[in-house]
Amino acid sequence: MLAIQTNKHKIMMKRIFLFLFFIPFISKADIFDDVVNTFKTNNSDVVSKYLNANVEITLLETESLCSKAQAEQMLKKFFDKYPSKSISIKHRGASAQGAKYAIANYETSSGLKLRLYIFMKDNLILELKVERE
Repeated sequence: MLAIQTNKHKIMMKRIFLFLFFIPFISKADIFDDVVNTFKTNNSDVVSKYLNANVEITLLETESLCSKAQAEQMLKKFFDKYPSKSISIKHRGASAQGAKYAIANYETSSGLKLRLYIFMKDNLILELKVERE
């Protein structure tokens, strides 16, 4: 009887150890989850905290290499005209040099379907592109 309890105790301890070991990997959200959540707010001030000092930005037909402040103003106008209804990441990846990218579907409150491309390095957006699907 004591051997069975000791064996159950060992198994339980292994499970607890594995759970505690893997929990940081499971609970840590990807930076793109945070970025996409900021886009859901339709608030350019919130999104701008992820913008690099200079950003290459394309919002439908408007394309520009601009400062963070200029990009924030462009995003404000974009959110006013195309507020989000839903955004979902469809693909994400990373390079060996530390660059990350994500592609997301962006649906406006009027039902317009757009594609959002985000290119980041050091957790800052270097390039942001929105185009029609």
